[in-house]
Amino acid sequence: MKMRRLIRVKDLKDQVGTPGPHPILRCVLCDAEISANKGDYFVAKPTASFRHCGKPMKLVVKTVVYEEVEP
Repeated sequence: MKMRRLIRVKDLKDQVGTPGPHPILRCVLCDAEISANKGDYFVAKPTASFRHCGKPMKLVVKTVVYEEVEP
């Protein structure tokens, strides 16, 4: 089984003023989403990792697709 790499505060980038799309952190179990902007974690230790539901979170870019449906 492949071990998932822990995302740490030091791995994040400052996203303010940069063009998107911007990455977010996502829980692999419940789909919870939190910020992946390094500036949001200025009081956290650089080695702090992101976990949710007891599992490491994934760094992802969210894509939304709108598809027209027939009434």
